Amino acid sequence: MFEYMFFDEELRQRFASYAGALGIECTFPADSMGLLAATPEDINEAVSDKLDTYYDELMAEQADRVDASDYEATHQAAGVRVTLSDGRPCMIKLEPALANRLLAAFTLEEMQLLVNTIALSVENPENGPLCKR
Repeated sequence: MFEYMFFDEELRQRFASYAGALGIECTFPADSMGLLAATPEDINEAVSDKLDTYYDELMAEQADRVDASDYEATHQAAGVRVTLSDGRPCMIKLEPALANRLLAAFTLEEMQLLVNTIALSVENPENGPLCKR
């Protein structure tokens, strides 16, 4: 499943309607960090690209809504779930405006990978230089 994160139910429903018009059925998995819409992974690449482009448009609209309300979004918290190296799940809390900015530049999967990488680096810090010979 490809998952798309939303912080506004109306935007999620518009995404689901758009996907439906393309012949893709969305599911809505429960998640404590926001509103998800999930699509199957085995969809045509051209359709997937259309969904990604529309999602980016909706995220820009979400960011505009947050800006217009002086960052007073309907959900006052956002987060990314990570699994620590010992297997414990952990929620990394993000300000909604920051989450929206990240989601405008990254897919949900890329954002989760970024946050997971940071969390694992904090758990296992390397104090030496980044470049080694």
